[in-house]
Amino acid sequence: MAGATTMTGFARYPITFGILALLASLSMASPVVAQEEGEESEESEDAAPVVTPPRLVEFIEADYPAEAAAEELTATVELAITIATDGTVTNVVVVTSAGHGFDEAAVAAAERFRFEPARRDGEAMASRIRYRYVFELRDITPDDPLPDDIPPDEVDPRDLPMGRLSGVILTAEDAEPVGSAEVIIESADGRVRRRVVAGPDGTFRFDDLPAGTYSVRILADEFGEQLDEEEVGAGEATEVTYHVTGIAGTGTEFSATAEIEAPAREVVRRTITRDELVSVAGTRGDALRTVELLPGVGRPPFASGQLIVRGSAPGDSQVFLDSAPVPLLYHFGGLTSFYNSRLLDQIDFYPGNFSARYGRAMGGILEVSTRDPATDRFHGVADVNLLDASILVEAPLGDNVSFAVAARRSYMDVWFESVIPKDAFDVVSAPVYYDYQATVAWRPSDEDRIRFNVYGSSDQLSLIFSQPPSDPNIRGDFNLETQFHRGFIGWERKLSPNVDQEIQFAAGPTNLAANLGSDLGFDAQFIQMNGRAEWRGRLSDTVRIIGGLDMDIVPFEIAYRGPTVGQSEGGSPGDRCGALSCEENIAITSDGSVFRPAAYVETDLRPIDPVQVIMGLRLDYYDEINRWTFDPRVVTVVTVNETQRVKAGIGVFSQPPAFQESLPETGNPNLLPQHALHTDVGWEWDLSRGIRVGAEGFFKYLWDRPVATFGGAGARFTNDGIGRIYGLELSGRVQPIGRRWFGFLSYTLSRSERLDGPDQEWRLFDFDQTHILSVAGVYRFGRGWEAGATFRLISGNPMTPINEGVYDAITGIANPVPGATNSERSAFFHRLDLRIEKKWDISEWFKFAIYLDIQNVYNSTNSEGTIYDYRYRTNTNIPGLPFLPSLGIRAEI
Repeated sequence: MAGATTMTGFARYPITFGILALLASLSMASPVVAQEEGEESEESEDAAPVVTPPRLVEFIEADYPAEAAAEELTATVELAITIATDGTVTNVVVVTSAGHGFDEAAVAAAERFRFEPARRDGEAMASRIRYRYVFELRDITPDDPLPDDIPPDEVDPRDLPMGRLSGVILTAEDAEPVGSAEVIIESADGRVRRRVVAGPDGTFRFDDLPAGTYSVRILADEFGEQLDEEEVGAGEATEVTYHVTGIAGTGTEFSATAEIEAPAREVVRRTITRDELVSVAGTRGDALRTVELLPGVGRPPFASGQLIVRGSAPGDSQVFLDSAPVPLLYHFGGLTSFYNSRLLDQIDFYPGNFSARYGRAMGGILEVSTRDPATDRFHGVADVNLLDASILVEAPLGDNVSFAVAARRSYMDVWFESVIPKDAFDVVSAPVYYDYQATVAWRPSDEDRIRFNVYGSSDQLSLIFSQPPSDPNIRGDFNLETQFHRGFIGWERKLSPNVDQEIQFAAGPTNLAANLGSDLGFDAQFIQMNGRAEWRGRLSDTVRIIGGLDMDIVPFEIAYRGPTVGQSEGGSPGDRCGALSCEENIAITSDGSVFRPAAYVETDLRPIDPVQVIMGLRLDYYDEINRWTFDPRVVTVVTVNETQRVKAGIGVFSQPPAFQESLPETGNPNLLPQHALHTDVGWEWDLSRGIRVGAEGFFKYLWDRPVATFGGAGARFTNDGIGRIYGLELSGRVQPIGRRWFGFLSYTLSRSERLDGPDQEWRLFDFDQTHILSVAGVYRFGRGWEAGATFRLISGNPMTPINEGVYDAITGIANPVPGATNSERSAFFHRLDLRIEKKWDISEWFKFAIYLDIQNVYNSTNSEGTIYDYRYRTNTNIPGLPFLPSLGIRAEI
């Protein structure tokens, strides 16, 4: 029968990171679940249109290939089926081949299927689904003769009372029926196999079943494949309710263009799905802000927006949007990211031992994936709160094309003056930011997907240092302007059932301008171009391979005036005083371009059933220093049982020096690339469905770190620095299927140290944070009410004390005498954030919500730095983010 930041990005451009760090230091002073049918289900979420998937109304049984039947072969052929608005099948493509004639038989049968078409708000629409055509040999049924191989003394199953298995399939999220699901059962002894297609109300039924244990397999389009097991008693009726969970990222568009998934390729990968992205307290509904809650992510200083991963420098990590690098993650202050959250699909964070697909980074990787615009009808969302306002519209442009446009602008001047120390600054212009996105998705065929994306971001800020506390040269205006714009095109094509291709290119300008009075300033302009071509193939069931090329090309122009550029972290040896007033200023201009090509290959091997081995190699070239790097990496995953996995990895990761360190005018063009050795061991345990805990231990050794020479003499920078980072991460994620709540728990214990030369002593890294604890939870009460809370407790950053001030008769000011680098530490940071939201479904086409997001509920006075008086005798802590409520409204059509 057939059946992984503001500073992070800019550190990759010439001298910018060092200058920003200098400005900051000067201005701030240093699957299926059976359950009881009566269980209450979660109320429907916001803004979901009434959608019904296509339902199979006429199934055509395929001819069983004669050769396969003779050899008693069984198979499953995965198909991509395009269904027209009248329910007829217009195209069938084999996604997963079974050979032996099964493919041809499945296609021939599927082409004659007839469906009730998919509908959105009652209107028929074209759709694509993924369908698994199962070929199995004929079962034993009461009407069939018993096979000859049943021994004479064995009981004839037809002589026993028969049982029945029936039930209903519902969505886990809102208990809606899942129609047209294929349900396949098989007895424990393999003698009984049955298949039915669930009705439009999600119900199914198997009659006349011999008593025993049956495996239940559900194949439900966008819900994928899910498994369970049931007992059927003799003469009894067993009734069950299954709640199925959708495949991440499929939404309700029924799009099923087949792709070969890339291997896991890392020891630790933490994913935040779309539903979780916008509900966490303290994020103001901003998806990218949730990254701060993940294990291994440090707390950046207020207003910096940096990404600090496992004790690495901000410039050691990279942020990607759809595999293209971006220079900026957050707007000013880190309060808001640069991309509209409703256009995101998911966020993948790799804190270490990441794939060979990623290079030029020794820290971590943040990969942000965007979704295709809606293909059913017009949608619009407007959001207005106390900080900014945004709008999003999306709609189809035909059967295979859709678009989305979004924009946002801030109006922060109402509250900004209240958080700036009035004795140090006069506000000339409060921070003003804007961002925009425009994307078009086109699917010309079942094998192709083409995406165009244009996006950009801009920030501006102006201050006056009216009463400088310690350095008289820090007077006058402080202006900062950052902006970048990008154009992106990506093409994905299925070359064959076993080979996928992806080609993309992104390009656009990045501008950064800043000045501090008349003695310090820079203006930097870059044109960043990035290209990537990647091929993924399945050689067999146990071997997959990925290979690709990527490159960065960055023309640049820079103008700079200020003191000699020093070490960007930990201070420079031999500094005269650390104050701008006693530094010798320089003025430089520079232009040129940087070319960084790379090639990588990675294999996913499964030599024996529970073991997976991922091996990768990456080759990079850095033309600014004329050096190559070759980085081998390997990860092993052992599946202990259905609920536990053990993972281990080791690899080499390299990156070039920061541009200010290798630029001839400010650094040493003969520097070597810097390297890190990552070692990780991890364990994951699924305690039950929706509840996962994990532990990861890590150690990183850094070498060839660029460090400044004494007093900036000679080559200015050498590769004499090393470092070590080690720690333990504990994580818990609770999201019970069918429940109204979910939560995260993460704790990191770590130490990050640096040695700046053979004659130096080990010291703490500038952002070493021994303890990082984050707890977040969201509860959906029903009737549109939702509330959440987030709490963070983090060790304060190391700091270098000022022992005294020494009067300089030449300059007429007191110069600071610093103590040992990073020998003291700020007090613990702690903060509680709350969020509450109420949603109304006014009609089928209009929805409305009001929300309140409060950061720092109890107004904790967390220290973000220290300001000294002009004699360095007294000091005052700079407070961080105060109590900050954000009341907003959101309308959706």
